Amino acid sequence: MRLIAGLIVLLTCAACTIGPTQPQSSTTEAPTTAAAAPTTEAPRPTPTELPVLASRTTSYSSASATVAVNQLVVSGGVSTLTWTLTNTSDDGLIVTTILGDGIFTDGQGATVPGSSTGVPGDGGASDGVYLIDAVNKQRYLPARDSQGVCVCTVLDTNVTLQPGGSMVFSATFKAVPEGVATVGVSIPGAGTFTDVPVQR
Repeated sequence: MRLIAGLIVLLTCAACTIGPTQPQSSTTEAPTTAAAAPTTEAPRPTPTELPVLASRTTSYSSASATVAVNQLVVSGGVSTLTWTLTNTSDDGLIVTTILGDGIFTDGQGATVPGSSTGVPGDGGASDGVYLIDAVNKQRYLPARDSQGVCVCTVLDTNVTLQPGGSMVFSATFKAVPEGVATVGVSIPGAGTFTDVPVQR
């Protein structure tokens, strides 16, 4: 019985605090909040990430180059064509110069609706590209906004592609109707690419 009583005393004391207690700190830490994740803009697709549906080698200003049709996507009531220009020569290719020579362009400067004033930068617009709908016997030209500016890649500053360099172009058109699975794509300076699939 004495042994049991002694164990009870020891167990009771084990729950006791021996010695002076430490004073509680009067300061409290401010609650921490997780830092907001930095917002990053979705990366633009690079030529290596884009599919190549068809390509053609040509030359501009004595420099060889490749034009590749990447995709034609119908979404949100419009069609968007994407293509890539790659400099395959040993010299720099001045893109703005070939655009000025009529490559990718319609060769005509657009004017602001309701006036004779030219649209700024239209000379560097890739507005000569068009789609050929053989099913409905229609040709689709690039869309223009209310100011007459082509809804397409427009270059108003000098851009030079170094050897091996690539640049992605795009143009927006009216939506290719349902039931049309492929179209022709005509690109000034590169010719017409037939049977380009329509992605929906």
